[in-house]
Parts: sequence; C-alpha cells; structure tokens
Amino acid sequence: MVTLVASFAGAWAAFRLQAHEKNNELIRHNVGAGNRAIFDVYALWNVLEQFRKEVLEPSRGRPDAWLNLAAHPAAPVAVDRFDASALQFLLEEGHASVFASLMLEERRFHLAIDLIRSRSELVLDTVFPKMATAGFNVMQPQNETEVEQAIGLDVCHKLRQITAAIFQNVDEDLTSLRQLYVDLRTAMQALYPGRKFVQVDFDRKPEDAGGAAAV
Repeated sequence: MVTLVASFAGAWAAFRLQAHEKNNELIRHNVGAGNRAIFDVYALWNVLEQFRKEVLEPSRGRPDAWLNLAAHPAAPVAVDRFDASALQFLLEEGHASVFASLMLEERRFHLAIDLIRSRSELVLDTVFPKMATAGFNVMQPQNETEVEQAIGLDVCHKLRQITAAIFQNVDEDLTSLRQLYVDLRTAMQALYPGRKFVQVDFDRKPEDAGGAAAV
C-alpha cells in the first residue's frame, strides 16, 4: 500500500508540474499576442497620423482641398494584421468587445487606405491628364468653373466625395485607435497583472527618441 501511495503521489506531482508549465506557456503566449496587438494598434495609428500631418493638415479647411490635396503614386500601407486566432483568449476571458474592436479597427483602417488610394489613382490617371490637355499650368491659381469643365462634373463630384470621406475617416480612425489602445492594454493588465505590456506615448514629438516601451 505504501508503494502504491508513493507512486500515486509522484504521478500527481508530475501532473501538477506539467499543468503548471502548460499554464505558464499559455500565459506567455497570450501576453505576447496581446503585446503584438497593442503595438499593431500603434502602428496603424502612426501610419494615419503621418498622413494627417503631411497631407491633410496643409489642405484642411481650404475650399480647393478636393482638387489640390496631395496625391501620391503609392498610398500609405501597414503590413501588420491582427491575428484573430492568437487573440481568441480575449473572447474566452470576458473581453469580447475589445476583440471585436480590434477586428473592426483593422477594417476601418483599410477603408481609409482604400479611399486614399482611390483618390490618388483618380487624380493621377484622370484629373492630371485632362488638366494637362486643357492647358492648365502647374502651381498657378485655377478657375473652379474652368476646372470642372475640363475634367467633367462627374469626376469633380466623385473627387469631392472621396476627399471629404478621407478627412472624416482618418480623423475618426485616429481617435478610435487611441481609445482601442487604452481598452486593449487595460484588458491585458486585468487578465495578467504584474506582466509587462507595451506603453505608447502618442503625443511625443517627432524628434524625441522612442515612443513605445514595455511597462
């Protein structure tokens, strides 16, 4: 009987140790996935923030922004995507709204990028060639009526709609991404207290070093 009890105790201890190690590995995996998602939220925000500062702000409030907002051959992009399977634990641990927000923000970001890309293509492929054919000179004031006649009212209407949508989407996304960062980091701290999570300073100046740290 003593031998049987000793054998059972040894097996039970080994089982508990294995379960403990497995749980620690799961925690490390989830913390890693959470930190990656936190950084990816910041990466999406940073792409849109650079576009806002460099492209939108110089034209914000100007009546000719629909026409003169800078167009680029290559729209801004972000290669990072949220890993739904790796973040599944948020659903299982009572943070379904944060998980849903991550998936939604990814779609909102790509919608903004698609709008930027569509406008750039319209300007570079249609507007500029038509204005060149009509004899407009670069960097000179243009008469709006003459521009509309040259490129067509339908193109002008489309250009106005897309430009307004870009301003609206980028502004809204920048706000919602910052809030998502707070919500996600708060959720991760509640699930895994004592662990380090990426902390971002959204308001740092461009010349300052860093911007993200694990705290």
